[in-house]
Amino acid sequence: MVEEGQLVERLAPRIEERIRYRVVRSIIDALEEQFYPPEEMFREEFVKSVEEAEKEIKEGKSKRYSYDEFKKEFLAEEE
Repeated sequence: MVEEGQLVERLAPRIEERIRYRVVRSIIDALEEQFYPPEEMFREEFVKSVEEAEKEIKEGKSKRYSYDEFKKEFLAEEE
């Protein structure tokens, strides 16, 4: 029969690892919700503009922007 102390020594690290994993996983999930919104939260016009850009790239039509041009073109609404 296994003594209680030996059983605790064998199980404690496993339990600690499981708890640590669950805590870290819940932190990661919370951060992902904050920084990576679910797809349904994207505005429809944003999705359409991305789809249009992908279509133009496939057709060989692409543009180059300077940082300021890019900011003006794509980030003007958010300011």
